[in-house]
Amino acid sequence: MSQIGQSGIRAECMRDAGDWHQPSTEEIRFLMDSLGLSPRDAADYLGVSRKSVNRWTVGQEPIPFASWVLLCRKGGLGYTDY
Repeated sequence: MSQIGQSGIRAECMRDAGDWHQPSTEEIRFLMDSLGLSPRDAADYLGVSRKSVNRWTVGQEPIPFASWVLLCRKGGLGYTDY
């Protein structure tokens, strides 16, 4: 799998949990689109409901740090020590 460029994701969103900034809805959608994941695909991959993923992508609920890390790792972005 090819790595995804980080041009669509702010550096603050790629930090460890203690200094992590919540990604925007656009950044979440950018990462999912770059991975070719629909909300259903992302939900299946992360073991959460499709409703949860939809809430993250429209800003009704923040994406949990662990879910963000898993999506980033799937795309070959940061978080290699987790």
